[in-house]
Amino acid sequence: MKNAVTFIAVAVAFTALTAFTFQGSNEYIGSKSCKACHSNKKMGGTAYKTWSKGPHAKAFKTLQTAEADKIAKEAGHSTKAAETDACLSCHVTGMLEKGAKFGKKFKKEEGVGCEACHGPASKYKTKHAKDVEGAAKLGLKSPTGKDAEALCVTCHNEKSPTYKKFDFAKRMKEIDHSK
Repeated sequence: MKNAVTFIAVAVAFTALTAFTFQGSNEYIGSKSCKACHSNKKMGGTAYKTWSKGPHAKAFKTLQTAEADKIAKEAGHSTKAAETDACLSCHVTGMLEKGAKFGKKFKKEEGVGCEACHGPASKYKTKHAKDVEGAAKLGLKSPTGKDAEALCVTCHNEKSPTYKKFDFAKRMKEIDHSK
């Protein structure tokens, strides 16, 4: 009897935890999901176009080169760069993030996309155009200043085998999509 009660208690706790953790989670849906609005001057200016021409959109592609494979091998990895967790963690949005979920339209080939800075968008995508405050409650992030810099240096740091001095102010101007 005691074992049955324990089993039921554990099952109820697991079910409640699973429902809370997984059903309520935002999913990464990919930058192409942002394109319709963020290519429209009325809605979001040229943010998508700016991103798509910038280095973050090409981040995964850089892992698919012989040079990247050589760097991965020199760093002690036995897999190609595009298959190496240590490389993917910075070259693809959300990869290796604990508990990350990815929608059907998410493509790792998009590299470091909108959601790398603004958070997984499945819940806030349709709301943020009309209600930014409400969207923030659903996971929309708009990092600025020190918060933005802290986010950037999670990848742009000395741990990267290709690290070059990171000038946050200069680099932010290069990827500015606020227009």
